[in-house]
Formats: sequence, C-alpha cells, structure tokens
Amino acid sequence: MSDAGQFRVGIYQSSTEDANVPARLNKLKDGVLSAVGRGVDLLVFPEMYLTGYAIGLEAVKTLAEFANGASMQVIAACARVAKMTIVYGYPERDQAGFVYNSINVISSSGELLQTYRKVMLFGNVDRTQFSPGQGYCLPIMLHGFRIGFGICYDVEFPEVARALALAGAEMLVVPTANMRPFESVSDRLIPARAQENGIFVVYANYFGHDEMFDYFGKSVICDPFGNDVIRAETGEHLLVADIHHDTVRSARVLNDYLNDYRHAAIHIRVMEA
Repeated sequence: MSDAGQFRVGIYQSSTEDANVPARLNKLKDGVLSAVGRGVDLLVFPEMYLTGYAIGLEAVKTLAEFANGASMQVIAACARVAKMTIVYGYPERDQAGFVYNSINVISSSGELLQTYRKVMLFGNVDRTQFSPGQGYCLPIMLHGFRIGFGICYDVEFPEVARALALAGAEMLVVPTANMRPFESVSDRLIPARAQENGIFVVYANYFGHDEMFDYFGKSVICDPFGNDVIRAETGEHLLVADIHHDTVRSARVLNDYLNDYRHAAIHIRVMEA
C-alpha cells in the first residue's frame, strides 16, 4: 500500500486476442495478480475490455450486462482479495433495455463506486452499438485524490476534462480503444489535457487488431505539467507508476489555469472595425 500523499497506478494495455468474456475475465485476474506483486492501488483496463470494442450491434445486445451483473460480481471478488481498485469497460444494459459503452469503478472492498456511460460517441461503431450517456459523474475520492472518469473520445473534447477539473478532479482516468491513424491523441492531446487542467491523466488503450481496427497501444500516464510519467508503445504491458499529490499542487502554483479561467468571458463579441 502506498504512503500518504501518493498512490500507485497501473494500466493493463491488453491485446485484443481473447475472443470471449470468460477468457477476458481470466486475463483480468492474471493482470490483477501481477499488479498485486507490484503494489498497485488502482488498476485500469481498456474501453469495452470484457467483450472487445468493435463487435457489432447484435453481439453488444447479447453480451450486455447490468452494472452489477455476473461479471461485476467476479471482478468485485477479485478486487476484494487483491485489495485493489479496478476500472474496466463493458457494454452495460439498463432496466429499459438501452445499451451503453460504460465503465465500472470497483473499490478495494468490492463496492461498485461508479458506473459511467460514454457521452461522446465516436463514428458509426459507437453510434450503431450504443446509446449515449446523458452526463458526466462527479469525481470520487480515492487514495486521497479526487478522480474523474471519461471514456476514449470524451477526452478529445477539451470541455470534458475542464468540466471535471472544475468539479474538483485532480486525475482523469480514461479507458480507451483508440486506433490508427489517431496516435496524435496519445502523443499530443493527452499531455495537453493534463497540462491545461493541472491534473494527471491515465489513458489505457488496447494493442492489436480486430475485424475493423488496428489499435496502436501508447497507453500513458501524464502528469499535471504535461510530461509522461510512464508510456507504452506497442505490445501487451502492465504499466505501473507512483502518483504524487504534491505534483498537482506544484503545477497549480506554477500556472493555475483553473483559478485564472474566466468562464463568463468565454463568448464571441462582434467588434466594429
């Protein structure tokens, strides 16, 4: 367990090879076991981890689960044994039958802390497979950090990270399933979101192929200065890094974008020549 003022974050940059939910749950357990050995407090898996991302509408309908469904119960038991917070993506079905691209946040005691539904749907795959979420969740407190959550395309809109930071987030956790040719998201946008909001950003991607896409990896944790704390390239990896609360304070002392932000001034005025 990490000391006060810091904690240890892991990203499991998973391959796309496992074709079914039981196989992916087994890999999750293996990933958690490896992370326990490295003292991880929070472990993040990619978007739609339990099923794969581009699986088609019929498969999504078949595999979708309630937020507290069978897979969640398995993962909650794993989190309790490991004493680790786990974040993972999956297709979520609600009571009305709508299906969302969602993530669950499971505490180290096995409690479902938050279910977030992706708001910004990317392209025909997202819009064909899912209903959009209707809003963002307030940041939650974990290990002394206020943490907000988004999914993939959400973080490509600067307003999303800014809104969560203004709501108190000191870290943004973003499971993703990003594909070529959009490597610039990991290379440029993630560092920018971190720096412009004075927050850590944890970006957990796939590596590999499915029938539609080539996922590029490049999972990364960026610090509030926009620097890489740790970054993967290709391949399947468990990335582990210590996150320090003092880094957030230092970045905001140097340049406090949030305090200097004048929301009321963001409008367009027609100026006469």
